[in-house]
Amino acid sequence: MAKPAEKKGKKVDPFKTRKTKTTEASDSDTITPPEEIAVAIDAFRECQDQAKHFEGEATIHKDKIMQYSTEEYTRRVFNGMNKSFKLLGEETMVTYVVMDASAGLSEEDLEAVKERWGEKAAEELVTRDLASIRFNAEVFEANYDEIVEALQVLPANVLDNLFKPMLMKAKPGAVEAAKRYTKKPEELRELLRSLKIKNYIR
Repeated sequence: MAKPAEKKGKKVDPFKTRKTKTTEASDSDTITPPEEIAVAIDAFRECQDQAKHFEGEATIHKDKIMQYSTEEYTRRVFNGMNKSFKLLGEETMVTYVVMDASAGLSEEDLEAVKERWGEKAAEELVTRDLASIRFNAEVFEANYDEIVEALQVLPANVLDNLFKPMLMKAKPGAVEAAKRYTKKPEELRELLRSLKIKNYIR
């Protein structure tokens, strides 16, 4: 029987960092870029607008296909066919992908299953999604040492493998602080890329 981790002497930090590889918002100002960039901005916006239009149109067709496919899938399941299948259009086709997974279910969803299909169905068909558990990051950060200490009662082999390795992230205010480590904009850009600062256009 494995001994609790606390009796091994050295503490095990269960929150290992994965080995491989926000600043406060302020009012944004406006700049006038070179003509080439201005043209690209207008083209980007036009493409975005067209994409939104076509996305809305595609959703209407997709919903119709999904309704038919779901009806067909449930008929197929009763005939022992529980696999993905293709649907032919006049010139193209789509695939109805079958997955042995569901979206997250809440307590209300579980109660609805119990009410409609019974306790036995709920027991057989629904389970806890332990992978969905997330720490409250603020509480976790404020109590990190106490949490690690409390977990030491677990056997070391359990504690060592209980959590997937965590990632690192840039500290709040990292962009301003990064200026102290660089001498020119090119170096700052390189450092911000290394820190994977999430800047984007919208």
